[in-house]
Parts: sequence; structure tokens; C-alpha cells
Amino acid sequence: MRRQLGVYLSTAPDLPLCAAYASGADAIAGVCRDDIEVLLLDVRMPGITGPSVAAELAASGNGCRILYLTSYPDEVPVRGALRKTVLGALTKDISPENLVAAIRLVASGISLLAPEFIRQPAHGAPGPDDWASDPRQREVVRLVGRGATNSQIAAELNMSASWVKQTVSALCRRAGVRGRAGLAAYSRELSVGHGNGN
Repeated sequence: MRRQLGVYLSTAPDLPLCAAYASGADAIAGVCRDDIEVLLLDVRMPGITGPSVAAELAASGNGCRILYLTSYPDEVPVRGALRKTVLGALTKDISPENLVAAIRLVASGISLLAPEFIRQPAHGAPGPDDWASDPRQREVVRLVGRGATNSQIAAELNMSASWVKQTVSALCRRAGVRGRAGLAAYSRELSVGHGNGN
């Protein structure tokens, strides 16, 4: 797939292919190293998922703009407004001409979604309002973002440590991130703790 993308982009001299990364970890390191302007990001990669990569790059303050390119629209967290780092999502069956056009749009700061993502069911990854639907989960997200341990969260919310552990795991799955670090980065990106960071 990476080789094929290189062939597609060879038809657009204004869109040089700077690098190709074989894993999520390579993408995180490479984007910062290679000064990437637009990252075509797959959802399923070895080690770290695409959404986790996006969350890490957003948390790092890197100015790279992300365009998801995937065979699995239901696994891409684009429900609601696209986040500031992720500006678009397309399926891999897109034509070379439309892919080039989409990259140009994302590079200029314009968001776009293929119809498959617009029709995404309601169980997609949550936006800021979705976290607020359950005040306890919102508090867990906020506290994870502040670096609190499960025991500290349990004490503050007067809940059992096992409930907190299960809730953190469930929230990671909902957000499409891996582990507490990914959830913390995701919560900061969505400003879940806005006004509660003191």
C-alpha cells in the first residue's frame, strides 16, 4: 500500500513524498524528525493504532495535519467535529486523482470526510459532549489527564479501584487509544478537563 501511494503521489510534483513509516511508533518519531506537513495515517498498524498516533502527535504540539486512509471506516474516531490534528478520513479505494486532491485540501487546512465516515454509527469514538453524558466517566478522563493513578481516582470519586480500572480500559477502547498515556493525550486534545486543570 505504501508503494502504491508513492506511485500515486509521483503524478503530483507539488506533493513530494518525504517518508514512509512501517509502524505507529515509526510515524510518531518520523513526523517530528522529517518535518512532515500532511501524514496519511492508517488505522491498523503494528504496535500503536492510528488514533493513538494522532493523539500523541496532537499532544506533542506538532503541526502535522493528518488524513486517515483506511479500509475500516467504523474504526476511525471522526464522530462529531474533526479534531484539529485530524482533518480528514478516506477509504483506500479512493482514486489516485481524488487522493491527490484530498491531500492538497488537507494541506491547506480544509477538512473532508468520505461518505462512509459521515454515515458512521453512533457508537464511534466520543467527542467532548459524549464524555459529559456520564459525569463519573468524565471525571475519570479528567483525572487520568492530570496523571492520577487508579488508587487516587478511586479515593477522589469514592469508587472501588477495580471499577476505576475497568472504566479506564473501557474509555481507552471508546477513544481508540492504547493505555493511560493515550487516554491522557486524548483527553488533553479534546479539552475534557477545560476549566478543571487547577
